[in-house]
Amino acid sequence: MATRKKLLRVLLKGGVASPDFLLQLLECAESFGNRTIFFGSRQDVLFYQNKDEVTGETIQPYEKILYDRDSSEQNIVSSFVCVDVYPSTSWVHAGTYLRVLDSFRYPHQLRVNIVDPKQTLVPLFYGHINFVASTVDNYWFLYLNNNENGQPEAWNRLVFTDDLAVVAEEVEKIILNSPGLSAAEYFNRLMKSLQVNTIRVQEPLVLPESSFPNYEGFYLMENKTEYWAGFYWRNNQYDIPFLKEVCNLCRQFDIGRIAITPWKTFMVMGIKLAHRVYWEELLGRFGINLRHSSFELNWHLPLLDNDALALKRYIVGRFDKRDVRTFGMSFAIKSGPSEEFTSVVIEVKTPTFLSVNLKWLVKYDVWFAYDFNPNTHKYILYEQNLSKNELPEVLTELSKKYYSRLTVQNRQLINPKPTSVKKLKQVVYQCPDCFTIYDERYGDLFAGIPAQTPFRLLPESYCCQLCEQSKNQFVEIEVDAVYNSKLNFDG
Repeated sequence: MATRKKLLRVLLKGGVASPDFLLQLLECAESFGNRTIFFGSRQDVLFYQNKDEVTGETIQPYEKILYDRDSSEQNIVSSFVCVDVYPSTSWVHAGTYLRVLDSFRYPHQLRVNIVDPKQTLVPLFYGHINFVASTVDNYWFLYLNNNENGQPEAWNRLVFTDDLAVVAEEVEKIILNSPGLSAAEYFNRLMKSLQVNTIRVQEPLVLPESSFPNYEGFYLMENKTEYWAGFYWRNNQYDIPFLKEVCNLCRQFDIGRIAITPWKTFMVMGIKLAHRVYWEELLGRFGINLRHSSFELNWHLPLLDNDALALKRYIVGRFDKRDVRTFGMSFAIKSGPSEEFTSVVIEVKTPTFLSVNLKWLVKYDVWFAYDFNPNTHKYILYEQNLSKNELPEVLTELSKKYYSRLTVQNRQLINPKPTSVKKLKQVVYQCPDCFTIYDERYGDLFAGIPAQTPFRLLPESYCCQLCEQSKNQFVEIEVDAVYNSKLNFDG
């Protein structure tokens, strides 16, 4: 008789965990017979419980933090993980998130997002209730996403930081007690039932430009001399012994937070340059590679879906053979009801009568986000009823559509009208394959290389961010450098 297993879920509020707390979870998972854990897209942690082996005495220390995967309890998602890693709204800091997250003390059934619109790692409207930072200090937009086929709708009021939890709890009560109403009606009821600190919206939210954020490897933090490190496993099965070592290193070097991303990965921030060698040694000892190609990283798959993982590997393999460029794009495989937050979605259409021997009957629809920006929450059907073999070709053509759009958007920048221009010669370094330029004046934002970093001081592991050509293959060339105090881009 097969052993029965139950998948347990631990809600990490905002995707933030201290090394001590994560160690506690890892020991809990080990006590249930696990060697690995999983990360969920809602910044939660999951692992199996074997009902035949776990006793009440074993589970008692953890019962207050463990939930069945299918329970109605929901996690709060936040973009805390992006602080000092990606550009942020000026007044939003780590302490801002921690203060807000600490105020959420009620169990809730609706998904809540607390996000910064300057970053692109954490989707803005991935919750039912979405708080998005505004340009006004300590005030947030409130967006409701209560219609699966519609667009998120904004309240005409901004909510004060200290009132987010109160507003979220009241909105949830109203929605659960009166399902099916319009967002406008929910906002009207909220206004009547609560007296909280709000101000009228003066400027609309500006959506961030669509770009796939890098979340793996070692990179310098924004405006700091410390590093952040991102860790990614292809199969989302993270080894507990390795994670325990990570927690111990964090404790040893006073790193107080570990953050989970919606891409089922985790990140450590605040690694000092002098301590980086310890992290490199840890990776080497466990044989872990932190230089996966963008083909691997820019995918979002359903949890524990082996068919989706196999399909991804098939498409990635075809991309690799064809040298298809997908930098800046992101992909998801959707095999059931889900929330999309990638620029391209592959929807699996499985016939209800399908058996193991008839998998060739599975068809796929391909969708892409309007302007290739998933934050628009609007998807357009590109091709439908495709076979597995047709998918790579269609996705290749869609990538060309993506890059042609970039060309149109940036056409006005090709021939700007300069004033007070003086030309000098500037030495730059060019990738021989895709002709990407490394200019010491600007560094490389995507690789975490600050401005004014000489090419000769780049790490040996540095490579082209577009095609991953080695630094050693770059060619030194001389170009005209234009210096001016004012440029007119209106032409």
